[in-house]
Amino acid sequence: MMDLSQIVEWSREESVDVSHAIVLSNVPLDASNDTIGKVLNTVKVFGRTRIRGRRGDVTGRWSFILVETSADLDSDVIPPEIGIENEAGPWSFNLVGSLVAHGPASKGDTFQLKLQALLQQEGKSMDEVKAMILENKPPKSDISVDLVDAIGKLVDRCNQVSSDGPSYRKLRLFSGLKPVPPGEEEYEVWMEQAGQMISEWQCTESAKKQRIVESLRGPAADIVRFLKVSSPSATANEYLAALETVYGTTESGSDLMARFRHIYQEGGEKLSAFLYRLDKLLHRALLKGGIEAAGINIARMEQLIKGALTNDMVALQIRMTHTLQDPPSFSQLMKEVREEEH
Repeated sequence: MMDLSQIVEWSREESVDVSHAIVLSNVPLDASNDTIGKVLNTVKVFGRTRIRGRRGDVTGRWSFILVETSADLDSDVIPPEIGIENEAGPWSFNLVGSLVAHGPASKGDTFQLKLQALLQQEGKSMDEVKAMILENKPPKSDISVDLVDAIGKLVDRCNQVSSDGPSYRKLRLFSGLKPVPPGEEEYEVWMEQAGQMISEWQCTESAKKQRIVESLRGPAADIVRFLKVSSPSATANEYLAALETVYGTTESGSDLMARFRHIYQEGGEKLSAFLYRLDKLLHRALLKGGIEAAGINIARMEQLIKGALTNDMVALQIRMTHTLQDPPSFSQLMKEVREEEH
């Protein structure tokens, strides 16, 4: 179950009006867009629908699907679940606008929602959990304690997701040794991948840090280990910043941002290639403290428009599309650029 703040932020990143946004849950990872669209078309009150994004859940077996509708959404006339009998679903969903209108749930409500989602993912009902407890309950046992213990074990099982699951792409290995050992990456290549991956991983901060540590060897691993000892609360971005200090450019954050503001599209260069160059330098500036994470999307869009060739029709279309909207994330912007180029 995604938190309200995550759902709203996701809608904002994809430039979807919350009053026209739906998030489907417990959709199989292999469900095609055609199948999802077919299910959505069975609910006429949605109007025309468009899939705007997918995210895996913590188990690595199911997807959340962000959908934009053309019609205003009214919870009173929408069914509790959607699906096509013997073909797809049923799937549950949330109206994002309705969640925002009602505000954050209480702690009790939040726990109940998460527990229901967890049981659904495991194919169990609360009655089945209680039955298992009663079956193995010793004399004079406190059923409430047993229930908490059983749920705790269930949560632990669900959280033990294989790192090779479909929702997790591993980082390549990096040690910082010269010459680069076989099977490892040069620093620049590794850092580009790491910078993108930590923004895409849908997991906790501690999981992101663990995934970075798993990819490090030798001197590079020592640098992060020393940081963990001196600053246990350091974030994944701070891990990367520590590596950048040792292996990256000697330019300061302000120097990198000055260079970023003077990058322009070259003749014959596709806008997608120009966007990639911009984002690469922008993330290096982030690691050096030249820009705050909250300002990345705005800076990227501003320089993309400013630095694009005046006769680039794709840049013109992107400029017209996003003039009155919040700037999208890198992945969404790259998707739109490539679609326009195609």
